[in-house]
Amino acid sequence: MLRTGWIIAGLLALAPLGAAFADEPETPIMTSAATASPEWTGNWTRMELAGKDGALGPLPAAAKLLFEVDRNLYVSLSVGCNRIGTQIVPGEGNTVTFAPGMATEMACPGEIGEAEQKLTDAIGKAAAYELRGTDVVFLDSAGKPLMLIGR
Repeated sequence: MLRTGWIIAGLLALAPLGAAFADEPETPIMTSAATASPEWTGNWTRMELAGKDGALGPLPAAAKLLFEVDRNLYVSLSVGCNRIGTQIVPGEGNTVTFAPGMATEMACPGEIGEAEQKLTDAIGKAAAYELRGTDVVFLDSAGKPLMLIGR
C-alpha cells in the first residue's frame, strides 16, 4: 500500500513537466511529417526549363539529361555538354537553394548551350520548390517557375 502511494506521488510530481513540454514550440523534426518533402535522392529522368516567356518547356530533343542526387544531396547534372556539380540545400518549409557548384567549361553551341544557360540560371536563382504530383518545380524568390524535374 505504501509503495502504491509513492508511485502515485511520483506520477503527480511529473505531471507538470508533461504540460511544460506541450507548450514548447514545434521543432523541424516534429513538423517534418506535416510538410511534404520530395525524396531527392536518385535519378531524375525528365526536366523542363523556363523559357523567355516564363513557361516551362521540355529540353531540346538532342539533350542528354543527367540529374542524379546522392544521399548527401550532392547533385551531378548535365543537359549534354558540361557536367555541373552542386548540392541541394533544403531550408525551412519549401525553401531550397543549390550550393555554389563547379562545372566543366566546354563551349556549348546551339540549343544545348541555350538549355545549359537556362539550367545554370535556374540553379542560381532557386529559392523554393513546389510539388506537382511526383514532379518538383523549382521557383525563384517571386514564385515563378524556373525548372521542373520528374522521374
